[in-house]
Amino acid sequence: MEILLHQDYLVQALSSREDSGVMHLCNTRRCKGWVASTTISSLMQELTKEDRKKVKTLLDQLSVVTPTPGDLVEALKDECFEEKLALILVRSCGFDAVVSASPEKFSSDDVPVFTSEQLEAKINEPLDPVSNVKLLDIPASYHQILNDAENEIADTIRTGQFILGSKVTELEEKIADYCQTTFAVGVSSGTDALLISLMAAGIGEGDEVITSPYTFFATVGSIIRAGAKPLFVDINDVTFNIKVEHIERCITSKTKAIMPVHLYGQCADMDPIMDLAKKHNLTVIEDAAQSIGSEYKNKKAGSLGDMGCFSFFPAKNLGAFGDGGIVTTSSEELYEKLKVLRVHGSKPKYYHKTIGGNFRLDALQAGIVKAKLDYLEGWTKKRRQNSTIYNQLLQQNALTQYIQLPPEVFPRHVFNQYVIRIGNRRDELRSFLNENNIGCEIYYPLPLHTQECFQSLGYKKGDFPESEKAADETLALPISHEISREQQEYVVENIRRFFLGD
Repeated sequence: MEILLHQDYLVQALSSREDSGVMHLCNTRRCKGWVASTTISSLMQELTKEDRKKVKTLLDQLSVVTPTPGDLVEALKDECFEEKLALILVRSCGFDAVVSASPEKFSSDDVPVFTSEQLEAKINEPLDPVSNVKLLDIPASYHQILNDAENEIADTIRTGQFILGSKVTELEEKIADYCQTTFAVGVSSGTDALLISLMAAGIGEGDEVITSPYTFFATVGSIIRAGAKPLFVDINDVTFNIKVEHIERCITSKTKAIMPVHLYGQCADMDPIMDLAKKHNLTVIEDAAQSIGSEYKNKKAGSLGDMGCFSFFPAKNLGAFGDGGIVTTSSEELYEKLKVLRVHGSKPKYYHKTIGGNFRLDALQAGIVKAKLDYLEGWTKKRRQNSTIYNQLLQQNALTQYIQLPPEVFPRHVFNQYVIRIGNRRDELRSFLNENNIGCEIYYPLPLHTQECFQSLGYKKGDFPESEKAADETLALPISHEISREQQEYVVENIRRFFLGD
């Protein structure tokens, strides 16, 4: 429960010699407490000199929400400024309630206003039954990172350095360290990360790149945009990643690279891929857009090939507040090429020996990702815990006779998606779950060799049966770190109802 502590309650709590029940709830994480930044100066004026010393401790226990100028203008229209502002902040930030020493001062039909005793009673009440589960609830975790994100945004705005600069450099250093590589180059999106990597590898007209047909469009779209031809290899029916034993038969004199996809958060089987690349002098570009933090034999995704490509699309495990991406590498030669290609191929400025593109990562997005990176390991741990809970619940409800669970073949899987395989009743189950307010999605309904825009490649339906079967049978369930066990139980109960009835 997210609560905004009103000024009158804080004055009372900080002036008291007894421990505050609400602060205890916040410290024990039974609720999350917020204070408006405008309240701090009021506290410093109203409290005694001795009690003012407690304000710093208070800020260690609570998060601070800063009203916008628009919020302040709106609140000033009311005679009760502090109360009006509190209601505005609760509505705009999605908090659950205000805690006040005098709830009667508030005039609101839609925002609960509690005394400390009423809040404690509310928190001790049984939870309402779950009736809705979103596939992804991105704003649900914003409260956790809001102060860090606002600090980064404010710092960028005040310095006026919006393109590249120190924010991007700091993120690049942190990502390189996190991914166990020497270098990282921030770019404008995960799609552009793939394209610029192909360009840095010198891949273009007449070249071939081996990849999977069962992936997001950008994997193959970037190959064609670079002027090369994608050569498809079917997937493993368990991991949904490229079937490595079929790669070598596709290698020709025109093949210049392999682009394995670490789909759903699990690394492809990289050792045999790297052996083939070495044998045939091929570049390996990892499409790790869904797999930041995933590992293969204790090595991080992005450190396994020549270059690793990541996406910071907001729905990813580590997402920006818009588009963004990054390329990792331990090759100094590739690193220098990537930096030049990112700025239209210019080095020095306005002098071009090569043609690049506008692939720059905005400083604002770099700051957001940098702030969120500190939380990534905790979020990944929660996703992995959620996958274990799903596995246990589905097994306990005798549903594995109908459903193939996602295995962790190469620890560690980071579960950007939790994808189950259902067989020929996938679409029925999807409709049933949607009818019961459960978000789920198909990733992906068409393998890329059957997409209309790729007809010129000469492939046809039936060429890659495992990819086609996966597109017909798989379904992603809610797995993000925001989801609760009660929500997972609701999802599994409805799957049980679908297969076994009431």
